[in-house]
Amino acid sequence: MKKFFFISLLVFFITACTTEEPIDSMRKKPSAQKIVKSGIYKGNSTLQYTGKAGELIVVCENTLFTDEIFTALDSVFGDYIKPYYPPEKRFTVIQMNHDRYIKIGKRVRNLMKLEISETIPKGDPQIIIKKDFYARTQILTEIIAHDNEDLLYAAHNLLNEVAKIYDQQEWNREYIRHKEENNTVARKKLSKQFGITLDLPNQGNYESVKQSFARISLPDRSRQMDIQADGGFSSAKANFIQSGIMIWSFDYKDSSQLTPEYLMKARDTILKYNALHEIEGVYMGTQDHPAVIPVHNRMKIGEVEGYEFRGLYKFTGRFEPSGGKFWSFHFKHPTRNKIIAISTYLDAPPTMASSMDIRRLQAILYSLKITE
Repeated sequence: MKKFFFISLLVFFITACTTEEPIDSMRKKPSAQKIVKSGIYKGNSTLQYTGKAGELIVVCENTLFTDEIFTALDSVFGDYIKPYYPPEKRFTVIQMNHDRYIKIGKRVRNLMKLEISETIPKGDPQIIIKKDFYARTQILTEIIAHDNEDLLYAAHNLLNEVAKIYDQQEWNREYIRHKEENNTVARKKLSKQFGITLDLPNQGNYESVKQSFARISLPDRSRQMDIQADGGFSSAKANFIQSGIMIWSFDYKDSSQLTPEYLMKARDTILKYNALHEIEGVYMGTQDHPAVIPVHNRMKIGEVEGYEFRGLYKFTGRFEPSGGKFWSFHFKHPTRNKIIAISTYLDAPPTMASSMDIRRLQAILYSLKITE
C-alpha cells in the first residue's frame, strides 16, 4: 500500500475547504485545509507570464506522457464549466518535451513538470506547488515519482486540490489586473446607484437610463483575418466577442423572493424590458432546455451571501438571432432592502477561444463589495 505523500501547497486569498473523505479502508485523505497549511514555496519573480488562459502546459519526455497519464490529468483539470455550450473546459492539457519548453520560455502561466527519479522512495510521490517562481502569478507544479506506477497513481488520486489552486489563480490574474486599472468612474456610479462596487477594467463603459438597471459594456474583442483580393492581401477584423455586466435591483418583500426559481423568473421579467436587441421586439431571455438548464450554487462573495448562477441566454421574441453565456450573482443588499443581481454576459463565436473572457467576467463578479 502506498504511503501518503507530502504536498506543498499555496494559500490564496480564498481557500477551498472540504470534509475529510476516505480513499479506501487503509488510507485517508487529509482535509483540504490541512493540505493547504502543510507548506508553501513562493518565489519573488515580477516578470510577466506568458501563455494562454485555459491551457495547462505539462513538461515531460514524450515516452513519459502516456495515454493513461493524459487521461488522468484531463479528468482532473479538463472538466467542463457547466452548463456552457459549446463545452468550455477549465483547462486543456498540452504536453511539451524539455527542448520545446526551453524554446518557448519558462514563464508559462499554468505549468506542470513530471519527472521519474529513483531517489524518491517507492510509494511516496512528491508534489510541490510553486507560485511566482519564473513569472508573477505563475503556478508551477512539480510531480516527482519513483516510477511510472507511482506517477500514474499521483495523477489519478492526488491532484484534486491542486486543480482548485490553478482554477482560482486563473481568474485571480484578471482580478489583480482590474484592481490595478481601477475604473474609478464606474465604481463611483455603482456605489451611488446600487450601494456596491466591482473591480473593473478601465475600458468598461457605464450606461444607465433607469435607477434600477445599469449595464457596463466591455470592449469588443476581435481577431484579424487576412483576405486575398486582386492579387494582394488586406486585413479585416472578424469574429467579434462581446461581453459586459448588467446590474439590476428590485424591492425586497419577503424570503420567498430569495429562491433560485424566483430569482430566475425575476431575471427574465426584468431583462424582457431592459435588455433589448437592436431588432424591434427581440429581448434577452434564459435558455431553459434540459441539456443546458442554468445551474446554481449558494455561496458567499466576501461577506455577501447569495446565489450564483451559470447558464445560457438567448435573444428571443419575434426572432432568435443570437445568444451566449451568463454568470451571475443574486443577493439581498444588507442595508438597502433591495435584491441586487449582477449578471455578466458573453457572446463568443465557436471559432474563437473565450476562456480568458470567461475568467475576466468571473473576476469582476467575485470582486463584489458592499459600500454602504
